[in-house]
Amino acid sequence: MEDKMNNTPQVQEDYDGFQIDWMGIFTKLLKHWKQIFVICFVFGVLGIFSALSMKRIYTVSLTLAPELQNRNSSLSSLASMLGGNAALQLSANTDAMNIMLFPEICKSTPFLAALLDVPLESYVFDKQKEEGVKPLETTVYKHLTGEDKEKSAFAKWKESLFKKKKDEKPYTGVADPTELTPKQAAVVKALARSISADVDKKTGVTKINVTLDDRRMVKQLADTVCSSLQAYVVDYRTRKAKADYAYYVLLADEAKEKLVKAQAAYAASVDYDRSVILQSANSEKDRLRGEMTLANQIYSQMSQQRELARAKIQEERPVYAVVQPAVLPQRPVNSRSKRVLIWGFVGLFLSLAWYGFGEDFLKKMRTDIEVKLQEPAE
Repeated sequence: MEDKMNNTPQVQEDYDGFQIDWMGIFTKLLKHWKQIFVICFVFGVLGIFSALSMKRIYTVSLTLAPELQNRNSSLSSLASMLGGNAALQLSANTDAMNIMLFPEICKSTPFLAALLDVPLESYVFDKQKEEGVKPLETTVYKHLTGEDKEKSAFAKWKESLFKKKKDEKPYTGVADPTELTPKQAAVVKALARSISADVDKKTGVTKINVTLDDRRMVKQLADTVCSSLQAYVVDYRTRKAKADYAYYVLLADEAKEKLVKAQAAYAASVDYDRSVILQSANSEKDRLRGEMTLANQIYSQMSQQRELARAKIQEERPVYAVVQPAVLPQRPVNSRSKRVLIWGFVGLFLSLAWYGFGEDFLKKMRTDIEVKLQEPAE
């Protein structure tokens, strides 16, 4: 028991009092410089293999500046030109769709599902063109699923090994955003990771970034995302205005039809009662004249509403100025030389840490554990 009381504090004191001898560490590193060099070389070779097997990633950025203007002034002036009053003017207030929703639109499933069938064309170097190599024509769906590339033997073996009993239905080119298959959902998620949009809250300028593993494909996809985003917002902003316009066109057509009938009935009454002087005939003629006048007023009002609704469609159509268009990227985002250097630095760090103090520290911990295990139990 006395030995136990004496040994335990001494072990704890040695363990807590472990200090780093920098000169000793430097001496050890010089002693094991060959092992350190070999470890760095091995990690460098692994880094070369990793760099050669990685995909080159290209990023394209484009900038949109949306139109910000007061819509009420132009509609009010048009309404005054048509002779409409305040009750006839259509509301020109902005709706829920604004530029701050651009990032959410780019990540939405309907927007991404509509991009699956976008045609893409691979980039071909000038030397390859001289050799007669033609660009690969594919789509976003085929490229992200790898269907446009020939599968390796390992990929075929892996696919056959993990093949499900019931395969999914083949993609027909039309994706239902509400009923995506697991494969389509995976492609949509991969596409969502490749597309991002950032909006400046002060200026409203939108920056769209698209990432892909082919420099020409990424430019084509960026242009399509830009045009699709504009079309998506334009359709949303003008959807209600188009519905209002169709409604007023229908009302104007109905009012015109009633006006034509009222005019025909009044004209027939005038022709029939030209030689007849009766109070009943005059009363009927006055009634028909009043119906014709009322039908003419209604038709005039519906025509004004129709023209205002037509103008509202153009007013609600947003305009975007492409400040920075999509440009063909010259260099990939990920550098192979950088990856090799990272692997080399990892090997250097691990070897220095091990031969510097890791090996001695591990031996000391092992010795302390053995001492504790050899102590008699109470």
